[in-house]
Amino acid sequence: MKLKLVLHFALVFIVFMIIVSIGFFNFLLGVVPSTNSADYRALPVIAASIASEGGRLVVRETEELRAVKNGSSLWFIVLGSDGARVSFGTMPAAFDSVLASINDIRSLDVRGEDGAAITATLRETDSPVGQIRVLYGGKTPSGSSAYNLGIGLRIVFIPYLVVPLILVALALPLIVGRALAGVKKATRRASEIDANSLGVRLSTNGVVVELHPLVNAINSALARIDGDLTERQRFFANAAHELRTPIAILQTRLEALPAGSVKDRLLMDVGRLAATAEQLLDMQRFANIQSLGEVDLVSLCETVAADFAPIAISAGYELEFDAEVKSFKVNGDHSALERAVTNLVRNAIEHGGGQGRIHIEVLKDGTVEVADEGPGIPEPEREKVFEPFHRTKPKSTGAGLGLSLVHQIVQSHRGHISIIEQNTGARFRLKL
Repeated sequence: MKLKLVLHFALVFIVFMIIVSIGFFNFLLGVVPSTNSADYRALPVIAASIASEGGRLVVRETEELRAVKNGSSLWFIVLGSDGARVSFGTMPAAFDSVLASINDIRSLDVRGEDGAAITATLRETDSPVGQIRVLYGGKTPSGSSAYNLGIGLRIVFIPYLVVPLILVALALPLIVGRALAGVKKATRRASEIDANSLGVRLSTNGVVVELHPLVNAINSALARIDGDLTERQRFFANAAHELRTPIAILQTRLEALPAGSVKDRLLMDVGRLAATAEQLLDMQRFANIQSLGEVDLVSLCETVAADFAPIAISAGYELEFDAEVKSFKVNGDHSALERAVTNLVRNAIEHGGGQGRIHIEVLKDGTVEVADEGPGIPEPEREKVFEPFHRTKPKSTGAGLGLSLVHQIVQSHRGHISIIEQNTGARFRLKL
């Protein structure tokens, strides 16, 4: 946007400058009294035709001189530094007095009306014989008046055209950049808004007035999204909470039944319902991370390993914990991060095949890895395991919410969870 604005304005400015310059030049052509001044193009031709023979100045009629003379009444008198003179053409008698005082005159510019031959110019210039003074004049060829005017005004026109263009090239990007600084700030702010940014709005400070309606419209849309999201979260939490009471009552009544295989299956099903309700509550509880603080990932993972060691051993695993650093602190929600690591370990226990090792490790850059030696996760399933209610084993006792909750917690901490390919088992890498 900045580049387009600068280019469009620069193009309009250049066109404007060209039009103004053409109009100003034509105006000068109309008001300058002489259109028959001596032609400046003749001066270098005259200087190039001067030579010295036997100590005398002579005029060599070169092709360039003949071309300038053709169609004009060109005449000139050349005065050398030693007082020598040489003439060409016929000087009007009106300049005899001028010629008599030529040594006292530094410069001369005489112009006549249209059709008049009384024009004269006195200039100093270099030549093959050294520094010379040239008094020249005559009726100039048709069309040379504009050229002479352009040559005379080049000192004015060149800065007049070039300096504004340079200023535009240097100043305009800065001006446009400052005007769009507020838009860039609002854009960066908008890119940071997610489900954990309830109540966040874009500021109009620094934003050009013309874009205020757009910012206000975005804020209105964010307000509507916040309202809908809050209502859904409230419904989600209430539904999960309301399930806990009948599930608890049902479990109590089932436990009072006589022992048997039917009772065991029913209790297992009720336990699954209770776990699902609890995970739904966790997803609502950790949907908006609020209580951020300093969390030591090494201490957190060590605690999780100690808590799950008896469970893992009873399930047939060896549970190991390693850390490449003694401490690694991050800014986050301790309960949420602990639940994320807990779910990864619980997932390894459930799907690790009931044997081998479960390895929890904290790398030196703070990355947390949880690996098992089970059957692993098929490659087509690796992108789906973080989706809610997705299960790699349809008959699994889980509800398919554990890894989805891990993904939600990691995202709310602006982190990344991934599955690392290895020969056997599954390795999850959690990076904040």
